Amino acid sequence: MSLFNHMLAQPSSGRLRLVSGMLCRLIAQLFMVLPFFIAWWAINRVQQHADSQFWWLLGLSLVSCLAGQLFFSWQGQLRCFLGSYQLMMGLRQESASRLRHLPLGYFRQHRLGTTSALLTDAMRRVEEIFSHLLPEVVISLCTALLFLIALAFINVPLTLALVATLPLGVLALWGMSRLLLRGTQQQGTRMVTVSAMLIEFISGIRTLRLFNRYQGKLEQLDEQFDAIRRASMGIEAWGGGGVQVFRFLTECGLLALFITAGWLFTADTLSFTTWLLFVLVAYKVIDPLLEAAAYFTLLRVMQQSAARINDLLHQPTMPEQGIAELGEATPIAFDHVSFSYEADAVLKGTSFNVAEGSVTAIVGPSGSGKSTILHLLGGFWSPQNGEIYLGGVALSQLGSDQIFSRIGYVFQDVQLFDGSVMDNVRIGRPHASDEEVIAACQAAYCDDFIARLPEGYATSLGESAQRLSGGERQRLSIARMMLKDPPIIVLDEATALLDPLSQAQIQQALTRLAQNKTVLMVAHRLRTIEFADQILVLDKGEIVQRGTHQQLLKVNGLYQQLWQAGGALEQ
Repeated sequence: MSLFNHMLAQPSSGRLRLVSGMLCRLIAQLFMVLPFFIAWWAINRVQQHADSQFWWLLGLSLVSCLAGQLFFSWQGQLRCFLGSYQLMMGLRQESASRLRHLPLGYFRQHRLGTTSALLTDAMRRVEEIFSHLLPEVVISLCTALLFLIALAFINVPLTLALVATLPLGVLALWGMSRLLLRGTQQQGTRMVTVSAMLIEFISGIRTLRLFNRYQGKLEQLDEQFDAIRRASMGIEAWGGGGVQVFRFLTECGLLALFITAGWLFTADTLSFTTWLLFVLVAYKVIDPLLEAAAYFTLLRVMQQSAARINDLLHQPTMPEQGIAELGEATPIAFDHVSFSYEADAVLKGTSFNVAEGSVTAIVGPSGSGKSTILHLLGGFWSPQNGEIYLGGVALSQLGSDQIFSRIGYVFQDVQLFDGSVMDNVRIGRPHASDEEVIAACQAAYCDDFIARLPEGYATSLGESAQRLSGGERQRLSIARMMLKDPPIIVLDEATALLDPLSQAQIQQALTRLAQNKTVLMVAHRLRTIEFADQILVLDKGEIVQRGTHQQLLKVNGLYQQLWQAGGALEQ
């Protein structure tokens, strides 16, 4: 279903307002058409006989047409705008809800700039379709059709002559608009790319300046902007050229009209008043068609934005509530799980169990599928084959509320928001008291650096908490997770990017966090997992070894090689 059909199919007062607004505008056009035909009728009547009552009736009719046109035009504009805004409000809410329910893997596959452009630029273009373009196209076509129907009742040959070249104009406009669409599709891709590059450039300007590499990024942006400029000129040429060809072929109907009128005058079958009516009304037929052509071209271009939003609305979502109940026990099981990113196989028939209350570590070379296991457990993606079980229930039968109420993630990339320390930690449990937040921070060894902040726990951290070090941000994320207190903790190389002192502090905080919990972790340094109850060794998407630290060291295999390499690095 297209986005337009999807929106118009929703039960909404906005749809009714939009339709009634277009109907009002159509009635306004009818009142605009009537005076010409009233005048034609009046001239014919005057030639026969006219009394004083006739002039009063004529004046009243013309005043009524003017009043009707003004009233229905005002109502039409008002209802169209209000209806389109209501429809767009519903679309924005639905898009936001869809984003909220998408698997988290969607946001790892799509750049921030792409999603941002979708919710701003693409949404604005769709709003223009409903508030301006669609009503204008419909009203312009209906206006021309009303004139043509009325003219056909008066003189069929002249009416047919007026529209004789119109089909050729429509074919030319349609053909050139198809070429225009190809260009705008590529242009849309360029605009999304540039938007993402700008966000990346702005967010990374500090690093680029420190390494004196901002010039290269600026050159890349200049190249993209230059490509957009050249493509825009071509798009304007195709778009404007199509409308101009349509205008030329449509206005050739005037030539056909004059030729036909000359033939009818010669045959003495055309009255002067009828010819005068056609001369006055001809451009009233052509002008709306020319407007419709221009709006139609823009409408087809903007439909690409609608298609992108439509793709978002049809992305498979992860339900909040599942179809099965999750019990108290939460062991984890992977049963012959396979997963691929497009054509690249990442996991191949992976099977393992994580007992409740145990610690399982996953190690292996880069790209072996370690983080993918953690992401599949959280429902970021769905496996192509096999099944994942949480508490004996298939993950596919559980909703996001059930999964994330039991699982807590600590990533190496920490997301903090522009708010106070208290607000950021309280995300773990929104209704926690100040005392509970402070206790969680103390347990995560945060109290020392929080005490040094200007306003302590009330200090605003600013965007991305730039005033804090990486270790401090990580300890706040651990405090947040302590406040949430889920039974399962998933650690994705939480200490990989920290200095040794920060690593030691974070390790202590993680040890407290993991007490009496089921822990599944990806290890960057093997010396941090000697205590694990189970170590899984991955290589090229397959578990090649499993066991305890001591068991694996006794076997000449990948783990022993990694341990020897890691030991040498840490000495």
